[in-house]
Amino acid sequence: MAEFKLTGGCHCGNVRYTITAPAVDTHNCHCSICRKIQGTIFVTHSLFPRSGVKFNKSEGLTSYDTSENVHRHFCSRCGCPISLDVDPFPDLIGITTGTIDNGAHPGHPKEVYRHAFWSSRVPWFEYEGVPKVDGFK
Repeated sequence: MAEFKLTGGCHCGNVRYTITAPAVDTHNCHCSICRKIQGTIFVTHSLFPRSGVKFNKSEGLTSYDTSENVHRHFCSRCGCPISLDVDPFPDLIGITTGTIDNGAHPGHPKEVYRHAFWSSRVPWFEYEGVPKVDGFK
């Protein structure tokens, strides 16, 4: 079996990480907190075993608690959301999937990928039937 390895980090390079274990869960979160924090209509998080994630460069990592149990971490320079910790799951760390280098697949099994907090999505969100274009056209 091939060695599993991903790298990633923020936009400005102030925060970098290496992942050596595949994700156990990946979801598009539509909750109102994620939408506000990210500035998007949903965000994709991948949950990895904490033991498989190492921050190689993290001096610029700043934290913000969005609830009593959810602690989010982002770059203090460029503002890029990097990760989150959820107290009921101490052995997992959520990585903002878009920060993984080169759009690499986080390694989760296909059957665990889903939309979370679907009932909280913005009412106009549609995926099927929406044109897909390259660039900004």
